[in-house]
Amino acid sequence: PDQPDILEEQPLSVVTGRSLDEIASDRGSAVWQSNRAEPEAEPQPKRPAPAARKAASPRQAGAPRRKTVKAAVADGEPDRATAPAAARAKKQAGKAALPSAVEPALATLVATVPEGPNWVHEIKWDGYRLIVFKTDEGVRVTTRRGHDWTARFPGIAEAVAALPADTVILDGEAIIEGPNGTADFSALQNALSDEHGKVARTALLYAFDLLFLDGVDLRELPLEDRKARLSGIVPAGATGTLRLSEHIESDGGAMLRNACRLGLEGIISKRRDRPYRSGRTQDWVKIKCAERQEFVVGGYVPSTASARAVGSLVLGYYESGKLKHAGRSGTGFTADSARAIWRKLDAAARPTSPFGDRLTAAERRGVVWVEPVLAAEIEFRGWTGEGRLRHAAFKGLREDKNPADIVREMPRDAAPDPDTAPAGSTPAPAPPRRGRVKHGAEVAGVALTHPERVLWEEGITKQQLAEFYERIADRLLPHLVGRPLSLVRCPDGVGKSCFFQKHAWAGLGPDIKRRPIPDKDGVEEILYVEDIRGVVSLVQASVLEIHPWGSTVADVERPDRITMDLDPAEDVAWTEVIAAARDVRERLLGVGLESFVKTTGGKGLHVVVPLTPKAGWDEVKGFAQALALAMEADSPGRYLSKASKQARRGLIYVDYLRNGRGATAIGAYSTRARPSAPVSVPLGWDELSPGLKGADITLASLPARLERSKADPWAEIGRIRQLLPDLSGGRGRRKRTR
Repeated sequence: PDQPDILEEQPLSVVTGRSLDEIASDRGSAVWQSNRAEPEAEPQPKRPAPAARKAASPRQAGAPRRKTVKAAVADGEPDRATAPAAARAKKQAGKAALPSAVEPALATLVATVPEGPNWVHEIKWDGYRLIVFKTDEGVRVTTRRGHDWTARFPGIAEAVAALPADTVILDGEAIIEGPNGTADFSALQNALSDEHGKVARTALLYAFDLLFLDGVDLRELPLEDRKARLSGIVPAGATGTLRLSEHIESDGGAMLRNACRLGLEGIISKRRDRPYRSGRTQDWVKIKCAERQEFVVGGYVPSTASARAVGSLVLGYYESGKLKHAGRSGTGFTADSARAIWRKLDAAARPTSPFGDRLTAAERRGVVWVEPVLAAEIEFRGWTGEGRLRHAAFKGLREDKNPADIVREMPRDAAPDPDTAPAGSTPAPAPPRRGRVKHGAEVAGVALTHPERVLWEEGITKQQLAEFYERIADRLLPHLVGRPLSLVRCPDGVGKSCFFQKHAWAGLGPDIKRRPIPDKDGVEEILYVEDIRGVVSLVQASVLEIHPWGSTVADVERPDRITMDLDPAEDVAWTEVIAAARDVRERLLGVGLESFVKTTGGKGLHVVVPLTPKAGWDEVKGFAQALALAMEADSPGRYLSKASKQARRGLIYVDYLRNGRGATAIGAYSTRARPSAPVSVPLGWDELSPGLKGADITLASLPARLERSKADPWAEIGRIRQLLPDLSGGRGRRKRTR
């Protein structure tokens, strides 16, 4: 609440560079306008008097207009080939009795965004689908399966009751906003849980369709006309509990890219000229940023870390009337959710497998079978050649979905299912298979003992950490290989006994290398790795944090990186930390040095300066200290250069001590031994914003982020050659080699 909205900081559209006011004033804009003319030939619904409309609209009543997430995604350029709505023939809406139930229109999964003037594009909201009825008898909020959830969404019911219309049927999505203004599905799940009374009091409804209004059935009208009428009762830009899900008319590809960059689920593309059709059709299609769908829960494996809690879920989907095994999900749980799910599944336990005899002995080992009565939302990273989910992460249970209806979703233009592909088709190549070893598993050719051991309270296991590093090896290794390392080991996981280690220990794997180097006291032995096998060997030793030196093993005494650590006090706003990082960057540019930025996995930022190894440790540390002292002298009300927690209140500690010989900083792409498994992640300078906080990027979310944003923001860090400037104010000499 105390952080500025991302759109207050970056108010311009990412596609056109225009502000919302500029977009709103452009009648040719592709954004739906609430003041578009209604077709004269169609019957007009009853509208409230001007005074009533004024009272019903917070924006008209003088409330500030809030910039929406949609505006951050794209406003789109107008499609000049699209004819005005009034010039096209339309079916007529007619008077009709209000139906007691409506089966919702559903979207078909596709792999690419459809193009052309007949398509419009919306954000895919990450919440619960609702059909909401307003009649003389009151408001009724129903799920997609027709269950009455009015009592579970009291705020939404009140907002619909206040609409300036007598009878209404709305189609929309209920969400709870997270800190950055996007939908937080976990928060919605938590609000609807038994522990919180199953009431989502803070939920919002994004309305995206109007099916009935004041005695008129609108379902036969084209989507664009239904939308125009919807904007008459739910104004664009409304900031209350009931909001309009706006959309654009062109460049859905850009909208998808920006939705993914903002961490949204994806987009929905709809035919603007089609009536409302219940059930799944191709008039509406969905394109997702990451693979995600519901699966049936057919069993679970109890947690090895907590009693009466799940450690992983056994998942499936229906095919030809039979439940087909899809693998397991062992991450994404909190301690509370793992116990709550166990209670539900324990009550549904059964003696036999609902999958029949189609599982291997290894897949059946340790499983408690349950009746297939629960559906779970799962995010994953593709399918193996055996038809199992890869990197599956639990997002929440779905009470609004019928398990019997769950099938495997396949995009129309995706590779066919290898189990059902027609003769002659070529399935997509399968990823390398994970080997199994006695009492363990194998990742990157390294044997893991106790791969199921839980290292984070959220249920993340040793094997999942190893597979995470293997998956991001191309990003991780350039900042880790061939550097002396200090390590944080947590043999029993986060929250238990963790310790710092920089020297060899008993049982050290052969892929963790050792080398003696000169030291002031004689000789010191350092540890380093040469490849992903070495990193996985660190995971085998329960290393949860990897801290490299600012020099390489090949040239230990001459640093090739400076790290300025910006460590804010608890009461310092994230926007102040961003400003501090940009301040460091400008000061470095002033002396001819280019720099890069990354999160720390906590509340701070690191500004990293690549160097040609020439200056020694004392020179580099002296330069970093001079920079910290200058910042403190210029802005004593913002910065502190001494590590004094007592004096740090309201200030940012500029830690230059990371640059002494033997000192380290958390490595790029290393996890942290903190709740939720945050990761220290390199960013582009243009990515720094109030909506992107370092602690929010975790082991579970980073792979999807890297897939969405293929460009490496640190791709140039190893190509820049620049020398440390002298402390008298001279500029550094810089050149870039390829």
